[in-house]
Amino acid sequence: MSNLASSERHSLNVIKASAGSGKTHRLTGEYLWLLFSGPQRYRHILAVTFTNKATDEMKSRIVTELYRLASGEDSAYLRALMQDYALDEQSVRSQAKTILENILHDYSSFSISTIDRFFQQTMRAFTREMGLSGGYNIELDESSYLMETVDLMLSELGQHENRQLADWLLLFMQQNIEESRSWKINRQVLDLAGQLTNETYKSFSREEQAKIHDKEYLLSYQQTLRKIIRDFERAVKETGEKGLNLMNRFGLHYTDFSGGSRSPFTHFTKWANGEMKLPTDTFINLTDNLQRWTTKTTPPEKRSAIESAFSAGLNDAVREAVTLFNNNIPYNSAQSILRNFYTLGILNDIKIRLRRLQQENNTLFLSDTTELLNNMIAGTDSPFIYEKTGTRIAHYMIDEFQDTSRMQWNNFKPLVGESLASGNFNLIVGDVKQSIYRFRNSDWRLLERQVGDDFQERNIREHVLDTNWRSDTNIVQFNNAFFTQAPVILQHDFNAAVPGLTDTQITDAYRDACQHVPATKTESGGQVRITFLNDDKVKETSWKENVLEQLPYEIERLQDQGFALRDISVVVRWNYEAAEVAARLLSYKKNHPESSYRFDLISNEALLIGNARSVRAVIALMRHFHNPKDDTHRMMAAFEYNKVLQRQGEEMTSDFPEEVKQQLNEMASLPFYDMIERFFRLTGDTLREQENAYIQAFLDIALKFGTRTTTDLGAFLDWWDEKGCRKALFSPEEQDAIRLITIHKSKGLGFGVVIMPFVDWKVDHAPTHNDIIWCKPDTAPFDGLGVVPLKYGKVLVDTIFRDDYLNEKRFTYIDNLNLLYVAFTRAMHRLILFAPKPDKPEPVANVADLLWRSISEQFTISGHFTEDETSCSFTFGEPSLHLSGKNKGIPTYKTGKWESFPFNNRLKLRLNSIGFFSDDGRRDYGKMMHELVSNVETLADIPQAVGQKISAGELQERDRESTIRELTGFLSMPEISEWYCNRYTVLNEAQVLHPRTGLSRPDRVMIGPDEVIVADYKFGEVEDQQYIRQVQRYMKAVEEMGFRHVKGFVVYLKLGIIVPV
Repeated sequence: MSNLASSERHSLNVIKASAGSGKTHRLTGEYLWLLFSGPQRYRHILAVTFTNKATDEMKSRIVTELYRLASGEDSAYLRALMQDYALDEQSVRSQAKTILENILHDYSSFSISTIDRFFQQTMRAFTREMGLSGGYNIELDESSYLMETVDLMLSELGQHENRQLADWLLLFMQQNIEESRSWKINRQVLDLAGQLTNETYKSFSREEQAKIHDKEYLLSYQQTLRKIIRDFERAVKETGEKGLNLMNRFGLHYTDFSGGSRSPFTHFTKWANGEMKLPTDTFINLTDNLQRWTTKTTPPEKRSAIESAFSAGLNDAVREAVTLFNNNIPYNSAQSILRNFYTLGILNDIKIRLRRLQQENNTLFLSDTTELLNNMIAGTDSPFIYEKTGTRIAHYMIDEFQDTSRMQWNNFKPLVGESLASGNFNLIVGDVKQSIYRFRNSDWRLLERQVGDDFQERNIREHVLDTNWRSDTNIVQFNNAFFTQAPVILQHDFNAAVPGLTDTQITDAYRDACQHVPATKTESGGQVRITFLNDDKVKETSWKENVLEQLPYEIERLQDQGFALRDISVVVRWNYEAAEVAARLLSYKKNHPESSYRFDLISNEALLIGNARSVRAVIALMRHFHNPKDDTHRMMAAFEYNKVLQRQGEEMTSDFPEEVKQQLNEMASLPFYDMIERFFRLTGDTLREQENAYIQAFLDIALKFGTRTTTDLGAFLDWWDEKGCRKALFSPEEQDAIRLITIHKSKGLGFGVVIMPFVDWKVDHAPTHNDIIWCKPDTAPFDGLGVVPLKYGKVLVDTIFRDDYLNEKRFTYIDNLNLLYVAFTRAMHRLILFAPKPDKPEPVANVADLLWRSISEQFTISGHFTEDETSCSFTFGEPSLHLSGKNKGIPTYKTGKWESFPFNNRLKLRLNSIGFFSDDGRRDYGKMMHELVSNVETLADIPQAVGQKISAGELQERDRESTIRELTGFLSMPEISEWYCNRYTVLNEAQVLHPRTGLSRPDRVMIGPDEVIVADYKFGEVEDQQYIRQVQRYMKAVEEMGFRHVKGFVVYLKLGIIVPV
């Protein structure tokens, strides 16, 4: 709690909280203050954040603090509450107890949730207005639906109504092939479908959507652009021909001019041939400057001819060419729009087909919620929303505001505005420097400027939390120095790329980067160590390979210095890097079994499910089942199958062992999920115990896939190749193990040691990627469409979309600087970085260049540099022994052997229970034992039969051994023991249909070479003649079937009596 002035309690308070500055502590304090401001206040406060984890943490924090206050324990908020509300300690604690009891008894009204959950709750009240059925399903992962949509679209191209779409797809693919892009149409269309979540695309008005849907209009717009291109290219070609004709007229060749074979006059030849090459600076400087046309060595006759050509119009041709290209912005703009023009029409068709599929499945994407609610709110006032949702929220608290999208803010803005108009306290918390989710439409400009524009500066109270409570002194000082210097370097390079640009947004975003160290931590020390590596030309290894080689030794040193594994985090930019690190650490651990060091790790990114041997085998088998005539798929499936059975030492075969072919044929005909489970059951005896978690995770994926969409094998394999293969095991965080995590997942966390092995990602989009930006043309005739998709690239500088390009470049620079900020500020005691040593760090191309230049150019702290042939190291601070706090972590258990029950025995409706319908349980005991015996053919079957009863809940685990002994004793009686020695063909509980007497079911029929035995079992304690007559009827029915030498017996097992019939 921050002792806000009373006037600030009626304003919109914006807290800019840098990393480690106690944001959660402050939020908790403000929430507690509101709780004490009146009865049942928790019902009128809405706090939203962006992850379930953050929501749970905040709820837990508030409840814990209320409990501490209520139970008499120390609380950091006690004194502030006493002061703000003029209460004595006992009154505060009594009120806290009342508030806590009210919340616990009305927990559903304790409104701390994710922003998506709040929007979902609100939208449930609008289902009728939106045309949705009340029981619609929310889908978090859109990928499987997008893939199915693309497949349906492509399969329906032959239909008459899709003829125009087929033409557009053909033109789209022709364009891709001409630009050397992939020719795989499903891949390309699927990439397009990903643009449906872009908020700029979603912001189309109805009029604009109608234009896009009208392909005739799009073709007309396209023709307009093509005319602009044709006119420009014709003018350039005519200028080229004019220049060539003049040179020919005076007997000149371009080699006669200054520059010889590299003369700028080669441009005329290229233009005349239709090549639209930009004039070089040398060519531009030829205009009206005859001296530059020749050199001192130019022969007099050539000099005279050049002078004549200059005066006769060749200089005019040069000027015309320069003027043409100085006014080529319309031409370049048209070219840029046409490069992705077919995207527009196709994307609209994808959207329509996807919506149809969603309606068929009564499904709504989570990402659609914001858009639909935005459309509902547009043009309405906030009381209407309050009325529909049935609640009256007085106070809004929005956390991680830098991750909010514009649509989300537009949904919240009328609510916050209504609250402020009523004089209520509202709170926004965020940090521009930690905005790393722009790919999910987040916009840090909302925090930086938009809130002030929406509610006027006089109504806003801004607070900056600038004390770092997380990191040691040296780490804070390093980060202060780096994030002061790095934005300046990036801003300089950004401005230098475009003449005359004087932008300051990058440095403005980091104007509050410097943090203070609390007085209690000024001597805390800490260390930053950066190693820049070269590729090892002697060993022919890359710098990344060298890092992976050093990583295990780095972790060993940290353990020697007292760090527990749970204190260590390896932070990477990409998931594939996490997989590389995990593979290396696990390999090192396997190859050094005698080592006393531990390399246990947990990761939700690196432990890929598809890497498990058993999962690879089942995927290969599914490919074989999907295309059984493909010899390659069959060979790969057989190879992976043999590896699972640990037969990889045997000679490679192109087929399966004969003994399993029949089982595989049966497996192929099973339902999707059961087919997969049957494979794991078939190979269960050879599965390694450490793969159990992977198997269960894969089964969960298969089950989820089968319940939400088609269970077609081909659809699953397509989804697996596209998305599923990147799925990883979920790992509990509390274990004492190294945390392997991406930067995005590390946000909000703190670690004793942060190791970043690969600090080398680009600061701008890679030119090889087809990154699309959505731009709004505002110049005729390009404004015929409201929004157009453009391929991001430097060529946009010379188009009407220059500002859009610069905005995207600026945002990308800040995004990547923010990634460094988030990663560096996770460290509490040690920050260890590895990066490639730059060859040419100017201008900055990647974060390694930025890191190198920042610490080598006017760095404000004096670190220690060392350099040798293969590396260069920067060290700030000294390492010291670390006393790791005690943390038991969570208990771990071995999973044991993976087991599965056959499909037909898995689920049964339980209609009765042992002892339920009788007082002493005798009849039920007899019934259960009778069922047990009916499942036994030989004595070896007894344990399995008993196990099934235990699994069904009809027998207690504690009775397992006694029941097995009892049954074995019964069935081992000398008179009947040979019945259970595998000598007979056994039919247990087989139904016999007789034409006169109808159905009968003897307990056991044993067919031998020369006799048939019919037995009926009784577990009662009294002999009865009716049982003999019953067996006689069974015998007669068997004899009438043609069997001879039929014998019958009534077996009283509990009495130990066998009565021949």
